[in-house]
Amino acid sequence: MAERTKITLKSPDRPPMEFWTLAGKNLWDSIMTSGMVSPGACGGKGNCGQCKVKLEGEIDEISDSERQYLLPEELRTGTRLACFCRVKGPLTVYLDPLALAIQDQAWLKSDSPPVAFSAPVKNRQVLIPGMEKDSPVPLLTRLARALPGLKLELTVDNLNQLAQIDRIGRPALELQALVFKEQAVKYIGRKREKACGLALDIGSTSLFAVMLNLEDGQHLAISTKPNMQRVYGADILSRVLHCLENPDGLERLQQILLNNLSSMIEEMLEETGTSPEHIYYLVLVGNPVMLHFFLGLNPAGFAQAPYAGIFCDEFTYPAAGLGLPVNPEAEILLLPQVGGFVGADTVAAVLSLPDWRSSRFLLVDIGTNGEVVVGNRGKLWAASAAAGPAFEGGGISSGMIAGDGAIDKICLNPEGGLEYNLIGDSPARGLCGSAIIDIIASLRQGAYIDSNGIITELAGEKLRVRQGERGAEIILVEENESFRGAPVVFNQEDIRQVQLAKAALRTAIDVLMKEAGLEYKKLEKVYLAGAFGNYLNPHNAIDIGMIPPIKTETIRNIGNAAAAGAIAALLSPDKQREAREIKEQVHYVELALYPDFQSLYLNNLNFDPAAK
Repeated sequence: MAERTKITLKSPDRPPMEFWTLAGKNLWDSIMTSGMVSPGACGGKGNCGQCKVKLEGEIDEISDSERQYLLPEELRTGTRLACFCRVKGPLTVYLDPLALAIQDQAWLKSDSPPVAFSAPVKNRQVLIPGMEKDSPVPLLTRLARALPGLKLELTVDNLNQLAQIDRIGRPALELQALVFKEQAVKYIGRKREKACGLALDIGSTSLFAVMLNLEDGQHLAISTKPNMQRVYGADILSRVLHCLENPDGLERLQQILLNNLSSMIEEMLEETGTSPEHIYYLVLVGNPVMLHFFLGLNPAGFAQAPYAGIFCDEFTYPAAGLGLPVNPEAEILLLPQVGGFVGADTVAAVLSLPDWRSSRFLLVDIGTNGEVVVGNRGKLWAASAAAGPAFEGGGISSGMIAGDGAIDKICLNPEGGLEYNLIGDSPARGLCGSAIIDIIASLRQGAYIDSNGIITELAGEKLRVRQGERGAEIILVEENESFRGAPVVFNQEDIRQVQLAKAALRTAIDVLMKEAGLEYKKLEKVYLAGAFGNYLNPHNAIDIGMIPPIKTETIRNIGNAAAAGAIAALLSPDKQREAREIKEQVHYVELALYPDFQSLYLNNLNFDPAAK
């Protein structure tokens, strides 16, 4: 039987944490089992190179497979990848504080189009006669007579509260009724009741929630957190496979998501002094797999073609069975999905556009699973591009999320060198997504890479270039100037990862434009949605061929468009009907089955926008 051994986790911004594991167990698995979060994007499968930790103690020897993900300086300082390590004895693990506090940007643009507000909940004054001694009329009957045409959906607790004030001989009672959608009454009391709703956007990477007053549409609180399911893989398919390979995988992923959302809701309740009983209505959007996880539905249909889930239409579900801190009688509305991996978040993003019926537009939500929509005067075409995590720093040697110490902008200086901008005051830690696009464009502009992405001899003359495990690598920040004591680099394999990601996204755009019968010059609006799209330099995205050669003045960064659409649906029944209309208007294109997909994809691998 394997011996138990102690692991100590240390980070500069929190007290040490100790736990026990079995000798011979994988370190990544041990850390995850402890409840702590290990950095990484592949769910411990050993193919992203992001779970870097420094170790002291008894661990197995480094393998050649692990070595290829580490820089020479990292090898010298004892850096290892947690997913490759086997625990042999007592061990101290030093974790990066930034990796323990990942914060994704989730926001609403202040210039989001106004919603045609139609209060889904209204307080209505109700007068009912008192209980007469000689001819008593039951309380529920008197309430129904006072509210003709409305269905009473009162809880037993609510009826008991009313019965306590309904005494024989008492004169007429003046009450307040909460009327939902002009159809049903869910609460009646002496005082005006607060009625709130939640709009939720459950993304693969981050979760967004906003609490609103359902009577006046006012935003009361906003919360955003990383999706903790990421410990089982940054991409959706890794999580689907986890469900298929582990009997309790689906239950585990659902509970992680519900716990995540519950903590966000509880924070907003505390911030606003609101009781869970005052949350009556929720609208939820996300990609199809995330919606299945939320409901605890088997996602096996997404593991292989034709990539179909259990449901696709608008879906209403009672909140009581999910354990969220909301009114047990609350209703959850999941907006309709398009099909395949294009979900309710894409429908909501289109819903947020004021002119989707009348304009020619391109909508791109850039992420691990990039969604693309082309609109041509009310007709819509949509596809999902498996771009992978490169745009979010995954699989990139010095890649990271946007945070303190991240390089977020890069450009060429007059002497032909590379200049960069840092977020915050920390020494450089790595490159976030916007800088990854910038560096490719800058290398192209300086002729430091050719159209195929190969680092040229000129780069060796003008920049600091050396050979590494992942091919030629450009040193942006020397080891003595960086946060970790290892240089910030960008190498040949990193360039390849960006090529694969941008080719997938661009091919989706090309296919949909062809299906819509549109030329790029006919596009009137290009909308970039999502956190990454908000900080993207559109000139550089065009320069590397990631988006088509269009006039940059047509490009609009629209922030979290999915959340904006969810809010619109929460506040307006008309918007819910419009969401159903959008679903019916969308022509879904499965790229994997598209006849010219392979040739288009291969053509889009190069960095020459003129060839498009």
